[in-house]
Amino acid sequence: MTERLYYDDAYTTRFEARVIGAMSLDGRPGVVLDRTFFYPTSGGQQHDRGLLNNIPVVDVQVTPDGEICHLLARPLPPITEVNGEIDWLRRYDHMQQHSGQHLLSQTFYHVLGAETVSVHFGDPYCTLDLDSEDLSPSQLIAVEEHANAILWENRPIYHYWITDAELDSVPLRRPPKVSGQIRIVEIEGYDWSACGGTHVRRTGEIGVIALLRVEKMRRQSRVHFLCGQRVLADYRSRRILLNDVAALLDAHYEQAPELVGKLQSANKEMDRQIRTLQEELLGHRARTLLASARFVGNVRIVAQVQHDLDPNALKGLAQRLQAEPRTVALLCCESGGKGTAIFARAEGVDLNAGQLLRDVLSQFGGGGGGRLDFAQGGGMAAETMEDVLAAAVQRATEILPRLTVQEETTDEDL
Repeated sequence: MTERLYYDDAYTTRFEARVIGAMSLDGRPGVVLDRTFFYPTSGGQQHDRGLLNNIPVVDVQVTPDGEICHLLARPLPPITEVNGEIDWLRRYDHMQQHSGQHLLSQTFYHVLGAETVSVHFGDPYCTLDLDSEDLSPSQLIAVEEHANAILWENRPIYHYWITDAELDSVPLRRPPKVSGQIRIVEIEGYDWSACGGTHVRRTGEIGVIALLRVEKMRRQSRVHFLCGQRVLADYRSRRILLNDVAALLDAHYEQAPELVGKLQSANKEMDRQIRTLQEELLGHRARTLLASARFVGNVRIVAQVQHDLDPNALKGLAQRLQAEPRTVALLCCESGGKGTAIFARAEGVDLNAGQLLRDVLSQFGGGGGGRLDFAQGGGMAAETMEDVLAAAVQRATEILPRLTVQEETTDEDL
């Protein structure tokens, strides 16, 4: 069984070991060593990376029989002795996140009485799932301030082993998931957790803890947080973004929120004016189209490609034409390089708009559907729109003369 050296020393980055086995996992070659400083993925913490005899270690996993398998970028030559090197930047980052999580989980419990249900160490963000449904901004500030106050006290972080019989002597935040020999990670006088991960020596090495946002879940809250170097990277990214926004506004970044608010208000007013003008435009266009419509019997057919309208505007135009008595609207427009078609007919015109649309579009590689009085479809090439409408007009002309518009019957007709 591999001796797990990282339990007692998370800071050594170079070591020698002996190869005691070889295997393949997930299609990659792997080796088992008699001793290792490489941390395998477990307990929510991600695995280490590094080198074995200058061959990249891309993953480290615990096998079903408890061995630690070092997965390699390429097979290791048949040798017995290897030199290992840990990717220290990745290792130390994981140590900062994990130690910070212990401190943060205890702080949520200490300040709010919120228990940690689960933890996820991701890249770049880490998360805590808490058994609290609602967390207010003021509560998050209180937790963040308290956690960092403890952090800056630079308390020692210890790790030691106890037995099941000694469990009652340690005020664990959560019951351990293992039995027998149990590894305890203690933030002096503040938090005690059963944990097999790698940690910094003192809380000051965590650097800083930042709470970013909260997601509401079923009877729980998911808190996104960062520690150490990740906080600095996040700060830099946000500072650059904020300065870019300020530059676009030609203002200092402190003025950006106020100016963005004014721009939003102005945009809302512009949107209202645009909608009003569009309504007027569609009304005028509908009247123009009706004036030039062709008649089949006493039914007007409006058929035209609207090159300057999008599908939403085309729908609005079709609805205005549909509201006119004895009218059939056959309209097309271009959207994303494809044609969109909308067929509509007024109440009382005995024409199945949905069936007409399906029949016509199927001839041009398109499709769609809808109701008897209104249908929409697309998928045909934009250059075929004129042909689509010509086919629709021809088909409607064939149908309409044999069908009459349903007129109201009055007493005088009897």
